[in-house]
Amino acid sequence: MTTILLAYVPSATSEAALDFAVAEARRRDASLLVLASERAPDPRKARGVSDQRPLDERLAETGLAYQLRTVPRREDPADDILDAVEHDDVSLVVLGIRKRTPIGKILLGSTSQRVAIEAPVPVVLVKPEGFVAPARF
Repeated sequence: MTTILLAYVPSATSEAALDFAVAEARRRDASLLVLASERAPDPRKARGVSDQRPLDERLAETGLAYQLRTVPRREDPADDILDAVEHDDVSLVVLGIRKRTPIGKILLGSTSQRVAIEAPVPVVLVKPEGFVAPARF
């Protein structure tokens, strides 16, 4: 069975990525592997998360085969994502993306960028509803 990996932290970007991953898993008759940080923000306090139920409950409701894996918080979450792609027979990675300033990208790096470049499988970057691109000069 095909597996789609979703990296999730409670946020508007991850909510958009979750919706996309579920729809894509249904379309492909695939299972989901969801990586969630063990030190993720409280979903009740996260912006853009309207459904306050536990993620496990929400995933079960989809009717899809899934595995919810809690991963330790690392300096670079791309390590966990790329490890899972390598060891779990993942065929597609789905990540939420958000707008960042150029300085923010330099100082903090970009998990999405690293995964998109290094993953040996396709990577879909999903924008949250209402995404506004940074001004171009």
